[in-house]
Amino acid sequence: MVFLSATVVKAQNSKIFNIKEYGAIPNDGIDDSHSFIKALNECRKNPGATLIIPPGNYNYRNDKALEYEYKAISGQYGEDVQGYFFKPKGEYVIALDLDRFNNITIEAEGATLIQEGWYEAISITNASNVTIKGLKLMHKRTPFTEGKIIQSTPTYFDMKVDTVNYPYFTDIATGRVHFFDTTRQRVYAGGWHEKKELLTDKQTIRVYSNINPRVGDICILRHCGHNRAGVLIKESSNILLENIVIHSQPGMGVVGHRSENITMKNLQVIPSPGNVTSTNTDATHFTSCKGRILFDGCKFGGQGDDCTNIHNYYWSIYKEKENNKIRLTVENADLHALSLDYPDVGDVIALVDNKSLSPIEHYIVEGVEISVNDWEVIVTLDKAFVSDPKEYYMINLTRQPSVEILNSTVRSHMARAFLIKTSNVRIAGNVVQASSGSAIQLGAEAGWREGNPVTNILIENNWFIDCGYGHGSQKGSTISAEINGLKVRPDQLNKNITIRNNVIRALGESAIYISGTEDITVINNEISGSSRAVVVENSSDIIVANNGVLPVEIKE
Repeated sequence: MVFLSATVVKAQNSKIFNIKEYGAIPNDGIDDSHSFIKALNECRKNPGATLIIPPGNYNYRNDKALEYEYKAISGQYGEDVQGYFFKPKGEYVIALDLDRFNNITIEAEGATLIQEGWYEAISITNASNVTIKGLKLMHKRTPFTEGKIIQSTPTYFDMKVDTVNYPYFTDIATGRVHFFDTTRQRVYAGGWHEKKELLTDKQTIRVYSNINPRVGDICILRHCGHNRAGVLIKESSNILLENIVIHSQPGMGVVGHRSENITMKNLQVIPSPGNVTSTNTDATHFTSCKGRILFDGCKFGGQGDDCTNIHNYYWSIYKEKENNKIRLTVENADLHALSLDYPDVGDVIALVDNKSLSPIEHYIVEGVEISVNDWEVIVTLDKAFVSDPKEYYMINLTRQPSVEILNSTVRSHMARAFLIKTSNVRIAGNVVQASSGSAIQLGAEAGWREGNPVTNILIENNWFIDCGYGHGSQKGSTISAEINGLKVRPDQLNKNITIRNNVIRALGESAIYISGTEDITVINNEISGSSRAVVVENSSDIIVANNGVLPVEIKE
């Protein structure tokens, strides 16, 4: 496998700025937003600048962001808070705006940005060579509420809430329900639209549900699903996030879209001390990127969805008047960056059967016209498009980043750990424990309109412990490789998967499940705990050997 390096280039004779010079005083509890705005504006004028943020707590306050937070938690948006914010023209506030920055380093070891209200905390757009080191992101009032379950019945349960730490409740309480098992020290799933009310003592929330959780466990109300990211990386290249900590976010932690070469070293998306919750949804999520995405020594836990999901989109197709032009749209899928997705001139895009996802024909992009106002993408192809668009999708083959996930840890979170829908991937030296879903899922998901199938995957020297016990578990409780969401038996679209030298303490029927794959090697893994070590079907060129004493099943 060949991996591209992500190098951040610093300009010579760079200027150094200190946030204190712009009036920010750490640990005083006073709003520092104007100091950050002024300092970043100076850095934008000076490519190659370094901004120093000395250790301490810095408050960021904005009236509109505080209004969003209060209305969401107090129930004024109802249960569908996500529906209010998570749309292309939804309202939001940016805290640290790094739009069009070129060659900047932010040195912030020991510094914490305390967000008062809901923000896109760091927005890196149309930028290149950006390094951020050491900054911690958290909220004065978290976008979730945690409370101990003090009573549980078949029709409702009560959670006790510290309303000093978790204010803003009225008689209405809202939020997606998750739980934390205090005995097993892991999260588990609840529900979404249960009725909730604040009782007359003003400290107890009653949730009407038949889940009947255990008294003494912790109930988590996540007051929004998808929202703006903690760190957005869009249309940018050569980005380094080092020693960044994200303790809370009303949406995802890090979102990358149409960007190139993203490196995360010791990125931590984990609960703050005393909490069991971090981000409300994915820790990280990358769409339509290229170059290399690197996770090195990262830590994940407590988030309400996957640790990472790396993919591009199956576009819907509409014909234009000229026979070599088509209109492409993302439909029935979440645009996590809330931005248009489109190819570049010179990209290779594939026409695929929308029933099987099998490739039919390839095109080269010769022109792209985009309109954000009309939310429209018109693409000129190198040859005529004569197919019935209702039978097909298009997908970009050029935007498939290589990925390395190295020496990282995952502990207690909802759904899958690593969702991979790209090529040239190495997952090595990691420890994944108590991921409620499968630790690794490989391959396209038609239901989410997310692809591509995978090629050249190496999974080696990892520890996987007790994954796949609940929400997000696939046919393989530890590793699952297949083409999901189809009504027909898929072709062997995944290629060249090697799983070797891993220690797997598995749950469920099968530890490893592989389907729709050509060229599989599963060797020298220590697998225990599940009914079967490996199940393979609808695949070819299979080597499965020396994986312990559990049975192996290979089907046609």
